[in-house]
Amino acid sequence: MALNFTQMGAAGWVARIDGIPLYLSDEDGDVSRAQADLAAKVAASLPAVRDAASAYLDLFVDRTKACGRADEPWWLDEIEFRDPAGEGRGAYALHFTLDGDDGGLWTVGMRAFEDQHRPFRFERRQG
Repeated sequence: MALNFTQMGAAGWVARIDGIPLYLSDEDGDVSRAQADLAAKVAASLPAVRDAASAYLDLFVDRTKACGRADEPWWLDEIEFRDPAGEGRGAYALHFTLDGDDGGLWTVGMRAFEDQHRPFRFERRQG
C-alpha cells in the first residue's frame, strides 16, 4: 500500500490510513525508509494488527473498570514508528482510547516479524 507522507516540522513525517495518523522519523530531510517500509506493511494489514493489539489489551484490562462498559471498543487513535521506547527497528506503537476513560491513552508496543506482528508491551498514560 502506497502511503503519502507530509513533513511535520523539522523532526518528523506523518501519513494517514483510514483517518489514522502514522508518525515517522526524519532522516536527513526525508522520511525514514526503514520506518516507511514498516508503515506500509502495517497499513496493508491494519485490521489484523489492530485486532492483535486490542486482544492483547483485553488480556490485562477490565474495560468495565476502565470506562464503565465491558463492550466499549478500543479506538485506535494513532500509530507511531519513531522508535517507541528505544526499541529500535521493527517496533512500533499503537495508541488507543476508550470512551468513558477520560484522559486515558493506552499504548501497545508491537514488533514486526517476517510472518506476523506481535504485541510485547502495553502501558496506560493519564493526560
